[in-house]
Amino acid sequence: MLTTIQSYLSTVKLDKVAPAPYCCINNKEDARRGLIGFFYNVASGPITVLDAKTLLIPNFSFEGAKPPDGWIFTGKGGIDKATGKRAYIVGRDTRERHCPLREDYSGRNGLIIRLADDQTVYDINYVSVFCYEFAVDFGHVLFNLRADQVAVPPFIPPVQHGPNVVRTQTQC
Repeated sequence: MLTTIQSYLSTVKLDKVAPAPYCCINNKEDARRGLIGFFYNVASGPITVLDAKTLLIPNFSFEGAKPPDGWIFTGKGGIDKATGKRAYIVGRDTRERHCPLREDYSGRNGLIIRLADDQTVYDINYVSVFCYEFAVDFGHVLFNLRADQVAVPPFIPPVQHGPNVVRTQTQC
């Protein structure tokens, strides 16, 4: 007896345009800028939302070697420890090794950041460069994105290969 296996390809009609990265989160006083700083030369170009949890901060400038610590900090409300969370620098930070910005950034390059696990761009209204030790805002940009007005691609976590390995925190 011969058995035939058939495969089917399903299609779904979409009546909406697929979400795309959103450009740009910029400063209300100067649309050519994103972060505008008060201390340590914090500055950036307008920020692009790549997906619901990932932001591109172009032309990032920060004199990170001078303050006690500096974090990309995101949250909703007043800019302080109670409302914000430390974001991850993509390609540098992990859950096991999450470190402050302690080096200088000249504005020639950008940073790609990933929001904390329980945050999306719709849950926050600021991006700040923040000293966590002394609760000082070095510079920020305020914004308000609503899902019903600005659709961005969903965050798709990276594919993990191999077994889950528990790692211990390494020094920054």
